[in-house]
Amino acid sequence: MRSGSELTRMLYPVLMGAGLSILAGHGMAEPVETQKIITALTGDFNGDGAQDLVVIAETQPGEPHDMHFFLRDKAHNYLRQADVVRGRIDGEWNGYDRPGYGESDTEPDLSLLPNGSIRIRIPALPLGSERMDQTLTIAYRDGRFVVAGFAYAYVDYLGNETHDGEGKNSRCEYDLLTGKGKSATLDRQGRRVEKSVEVAPRMVAFADWNFSDSLAACGVAE
Repeated sequence: MRSGSELTRMLYPVLMGAGLSILAGHGMAEPVETQKIITALTGDFNGDGAQDLVVIAETQPGEPHDMHFFLRDKAHNYLRQADVVRGRIDGEWNGYDRPGYGESDTEPDLSLLPNGSIRIRIPALPLGSERMDQTLTIAYRDGRFVVAGFAYAYVDYLGNETHDGEGKNSRCEYDLLTGKGKSATLDRQGRRVEKSVEVAPRMVAFADWNFSDSLAACGVAE
């Protein structure tokens, strides 16, 4: 978990480069309290040559985080809030950096792909022996942010069976826009078993995306 001063140092070049005051941005539909921001990323998400912004912010104790998307209005030179996707990003609560907050080593991570898409790595919360890390690829298509790719990596450190009964770890990645991907598991003898993933292509808005549907596409029942 980053300290308040560390988060400020991280956000300063991001916000200045984006030309935005988070608390007083022109055209913003909803303020974002900076002490709630877990991480942020700038990039040209919609391909218009201008720098946009996305932030992941905490909500309430025990609740998933929200993701706020801002697109630059080139004509008026400000960042407008394009979307808010609520409750899609798991992560530990850090108490808004108040005295006595709990340190977190499980935080989502944002990165920018060469084509302007956003990659979100969501590490599994450290509960029990099972872990399922997720990675989402978010792309801007037809005026909205959609889930273009999904991947997971599952492991049970005690060696129990997975959801599909095929050993102690598995992984899958597929492109929702093409419906194609690949999966791999270890069987009970520790042999790697690979399969192709092929489902109907879909364009799903991030706000409407369902984790269980993506698992099912990988052949896994939640």
